[in-house]
Parts: sequence; structure tokens; C-alpha cells
Amino acid sequence: MMTVGEYIRERRKALGLPASELARIAEISAEYVHYIEKGARKSPTLDVIMRILRALQAEPNEFLLETGYVPGNIEMSPLKTMRRVPIISWVTAGGWQGCCPDDPAEPDEWTETDVKSKNVFALRVKGDSMMPEFSEGEVIIVNPDAEIVPGNFVVAKKDEEEATFKQLQKIGKTLFLHPLNSKYQNIELKRGHRYRIVGKVVKKEKKY
Repeated sequence: MMTVGEYIRERRKALGLPASELARIAEISAEYVHYIEKGARKSPTLDVIMRILRALQAEPNEFLLETGYVPGNIEMSPLKTMRRVPIISWVTAGGWQGCCPDDPAEPDEWTETDVKSKNVFALRVKGDSMMPEFSEGEVIIVNPDAEIVPGNFVVAKKDEEEATFKQLQKIGKTLFLHPLNSKYQNIELKRGHRYRIVGKVVKKEKKY
């Protein structure tokens, strides 16, 4: 029977995946990947293992049979219920009202998320204005029903323009849409400019 570390290392190498890339996809540190692969005395939590297995495109049943894995932390995160949400266009985002799988305008692309709200939708990031935190092509999950405060990432819309993705910031009494990339300037939310917040970006999903 293989150890957890041996299984992960062999699977990773079979995919030609560097430890740093596995860490990025699974949202853990590269040091932690090396720690696990070298035979950590304490098994990773179930939450961490499930993220690693998804990154390695591995079947949980196969992993359990090969390793006899037992979670190292009894306070492990519970398994999350995933559901399908549509990835819509930036034009559509401005007037999003929610949809269901039998909607006649059903999108061509979907993603899965554990975010709970009937009106949740997804967008694929365009451009580099939110680099380095958000790269072009990544999928963000937007909740139109979530409470929004300065510091949140938001999708906003102005008049007939397509929606835009920025961080909401407040300086004094003035609100701004702030790009993380210093190449771009803040957008001041002045009265009469008719910007409205479409929803809060609550998560970044990865699809393999």
C-alpha cells in the first residue's frame, strides 16, 4: 500500500505537473506539497486532499484503495454540495435576472460552484486590469444577492456599456472602482455617472 505522499508524488509526476503548479491549483503552498510528499507525520485534512485530487484529476475511490487514507484532522471541512451555474457574457451580466437549466437562452458554458444563491452566475475574466490576483480566462462567481461593502470585488455596469470587474474602494466619502493592475486608473463613482453594482464576486473557480 502506498503512502499519501507517494501517491500524490507519483500521480503528479505522471501528469508532468511541477509541485508549484499543483500547489497553485489546489490553493495550498508549495512547501506544504513537499511536506506531504516527503511523508508528513500528520495526514492532510479531507478538504486539502479533495483539492489535491481534483488538481491531479484523480478518483477519490482509487486514492482510498491505494493509500488507506485517514484524515489527520477530525475537524475537517464537510464535503460541499456543488451545483451548475451558467458562465454568461459581460454584456448579459448587466441585466442578469437569473436563469434555470431549461431557460430557452441557456448558455453554452457552465461551471460548478458551492455558492448558494438562486441568482448566482459566472463570468470569464477579460483583460489584465485585475492582475495579478485574477488572470484573463479565469472564471469568477458573482452573487447579485450578497451584501457589498468597500474592499469587495464587484461587477459593475454603466449605462449601455458592458459590465466591468473591479474592487470597490472608499476614500473619505468617495467610492471608487479600483483595478488591481497599477497600469489602470480608478473609476470614481460620481453622482450622475449612473454606475450600478451588478453583484459581488465571491469566489474564483478553477475548471479542468
